[in-house]
Amino acid sequence: MIIAIVKATILENAHERLRNVANILQHTYAPHEEGCEQYESFIDKDTFLTIERWSSQQALDAHLKSAHVATYVPQLRACVVDGVFAVQFIKSDAVSCVTL
Repeated sequence: MIIAIVKATILENAHERLRNVANILQHTYAPHEEGCEQYESFIDKDTFLTIERWSSQQALDAHLKSAHVATYVPQLRACVVDGVFAVQFIKSDAVSCVTL
């Protein structure tokens, strides 16, 4: 299992545009991607956060090479400071997730 935590600071007046693009990725594409176990984006004031959970490195690699990532990630970058996302990866079969 691989967990990616993606974080960025949102540019002033870009919140709505960012939310619209993030919703496309979260609701249109993520539910249909093989190996995607979780894909949720959040906005908290000026912070953008996405939590992704993938079944394998292969699934994550396929996602990163997909046409929709090539299309929409540049649009997300245009909404955040310096176009930069801080990404933390947690790679472990020992990670467990439950729904309560």
